[in-house]
Amino acid sequence: MKFKVILVGLMILLVLCVLGTALAGYSNIRYTSQNAVLKYINQHSTDVAIACFDPAAPQTGFYHNADQAYPLASTFKIVLLLGYAQQVEAGALDPHEVVPFDALDLYYLPGTDGGAHPEFLKSLGEGRTSMTLSEVVDGMMTYSSNAAADYMLSRLGGVDWDSLYRRLGLEQTSKPHSYLGLYLYMANHEVGVYDPQSIGSEATLAEQARLERLFVEDAAWRTAELEYVADLASRAPLEAQKNVTANFGARASANDLSKMMLAIYGEYDTLSQPTREIVRQHIEWPMRLNPENAKTFKTLAVKGGTWPAVLTSAWYAEPLDADPRVLVVLYRNMPNDFWDAWLASFSQQMLEVNVLTNANCDLYATALAPVVP
Repeated sequence: MKFKVILVGLMILLVLCVLGTALAGYSNIRYTSQNAVLKYINQHSTDVAIACFDPAAPQTGFYHNADQAYPLASTFKIVLLLGYAQQVEAGALDPHEVVPFDALDLYYLPGTDGGAHPEFLKSLGEGRTSMTLSEVVDGMMTYSSNAAADYMLSRLGGVDWDSLYRRLGLEQTSKPHSYLGLYLYMANHEVGVYDPQSIGSEATLAEQARLERLFVEDAAWRTAELEYVADLASRAPLEAQKNVTANFGARASANDLSKMMLAIYGEYDTLSQPTREIVRQHIEWPMRLNPENAKTFKTLAVKGGTWPAVLTSAWYAEPLDADPRVLVVLYRNMPNDFWDAWLASFSQQMLEVNVLTNANCDLYATALAPVVP
């Protein structure tokens, strides 16, 4: 499993720190300038989904492929955050509960998150061996730790997901399932690398759940798996990663993600005020981690994600000098050269920050406008 996964949450923070930094050279012109991103959107319009609008007037916004389900990667963690907030409000979860590091480590598969989980633990401070449940959620949202996400999912058994989805009006969003199980499904010491002919789609989620249980609950199986993934040659090739994440990973549409952001920030009663406040505490991490953002924004909230050939972001921003915007941008089936270049340069996120700062969705609309002969 040669996972090419990064810390998208921290990337976005860095984007906001280096927004004014110019990238030089040929690759900037071809791949990473704002015009290059807009040209890419125009040329790959069938694999880009966008929703951009003022939350006070969603009906006047700009939408492109917004009703199609796209693979989400870590952006799906917004759904888990909503479930957590509801459980805290109901008294079923205590954000101050102490959680030992070992509880999360049971869900950590090295080589699958670009070092997100170790970085999260390191951020808590030297010498600590436990954290609060609220800090687990911060690890999931800020550092994008998959181990934190899977641990949280294990604690959300009391959430009525069907009821929550109906209340939010979600139509293209998959039910939560394990990141760990997905990665084990790509390759594991039992069967080796994923074979697309080996199992039907109806059984895939059940197999992912089985593999996760083995890793978490069976010490001997876990040890064998850790030894297996330590050998880089045993990991799934890139094309297998793309296949599994695109077909069996968590999914949602840009419209559904927009509905989630509107429920959190819009003038609606879809979510209770206490639930909204809990969600905002964790999704507004850019304001907390980078105080410089307060010079541009009253509020800035985001969750991004990446899988091979996939980049995703869901934002809410209230600039100091412009109207608020909800912005969701989803990319799928990306060519390797663009995907690699954007991971290194944050190019698509720089464009997103530009759109949010100026509350101007026209950049996307113009890029996708039909060419007049």
